Amino acid sequence: MLFTLAFLSDRFAFGKREDKNPLLKYFTAEDFGLSAEPVSLKGGLRGFIYRNTTVRPKQELIIFCNGMGPGHIAYTTEIAYFCGFGYPVLAVDSRGCGLSDGKNIKGMYSGVQTVVNAIDFADELGYKTIYLVGHSWGAYSVLCASAKRKVSKVIAISAPLTPSKTMCDGAVNMRILPRLIAVMLRPFWWIINFIKYGAKGNANAAKCASKNSTPTLLIHGDNDSVVSLKGAPADKADGSHIIKFIVEGKGHNPYNTHKAEALLVELNAKFKRRDVADIAQFDFMGATEEDEEIMQKIINFIMG
Repeated sequence: MLFTLAFLSDRFAFGKREDKNPLLKYFTAEDFGLSAEPVSLKGGLRGFIYRNTTVRPKQELIIFCNGMGPGHIAYTTEIAYFCGFGYPVLAVDSRGCGLSDGKNIKGMYSGVQTVVNAIDFADELGYKTIYLVGHSWGAYSVLCASAKRKVSKVIAISAPLTPSKTMCDGAVNMRILPRLIAVMLRPFWWIINFIKYGAKGNANAAKCASKNSTPTLLIHGDNDSVVSLKGAPADKADGSHIIKFIVEGKGHNPYNTHKAEALLVELNAKFKRRDVADIAQFDFMGATEEDEEIMQKIINFIMG
């Protein structure tokens, strides 16, 4: 019975595609004056290389990895910020998200495979200096991928620790399961990921970050209700090459301003009420307003 419950909940989380919600506003390259070169990678992965052609281009590449949702289209504001400093940004949607193939996401390790494929693709293009940036699921992906491929630096924002802990915490935080039941299901979620991917399917992001010498910046909000700071890589990872920045009073999107995070909470409430007319009038630009201090910290770490 416990395995069946674990299997069904895993299917609920990863057994479907994540595409754009027609009720939401997604910003595009045109909104920020960026060029967008379409790319296709092995495994049916697709995305773009974004550039700001009005600034002097750098010969270094940023690879951006998306969190759960419709792919990198939800992060165009952040991508544009990096492009504003001359960096080309390779943003590839993970399996089952946005532009990429796949009838479902399959599991968290799919994101790691996406990053590894993106690094290999960047190597083929001739980039010698590669930076990885990821948020949430994407942060988990870049940390684990940094243990498989050599890159210059890694920035992980709101990174979860392992797939089974992510499922456990998510089930509790979303009030789907009581904590006791969720804890009892953790071994079964571990087994499910082992069946899907083998031993690598349960990769520990903190251990992956700790065991290599890649300079790594871990950013996490101390008020994150999606990925709790306690037990996250920003709590557990260790090493002289690791810098931790805990943002006071911030939730799961610490790169956004407090106002933007509050607007996202408001948007979620509108969805729960199914208030379609109100959503149409929502301030999507305000909900993506970036915290300049956090974004500047990231860019300083990349350039330092």
